[in-house]
Amino acid sequence: MKTIVYNEHQIQLPGPSLTGKEEVKYDGKVVSAKHTVFGGTHVFRVKEDGEDVVYEVEIGTRWHGFSEWNVVRRNGKIIYTDR
Repeated sequence: MKTIVYNEHQIQLPGPSLTGKEEVKYDGKVVSAKHTVFGGTHVFRVKEDGEDVVYEVEIGTRWHGFSEWNVVRRNGKIIYTDR
């Protein structure tokens, strides 16, 4: 599991899973969960310092299938990528 810290908030991204279950956590709480084979997009809304914020977390599988890539957007702006 990878942890991204942005504005003192933690976004935890799932690692590879044999079951296909992905859970994205925000400050330790599950905010999105899906079952996927090759990854997917998780969208969730939170309030940060009184502001409504939309996060999008894209998760995909690398060509060899043994690891994943991630892209995290906050209000449409990329804040993390390892793609």
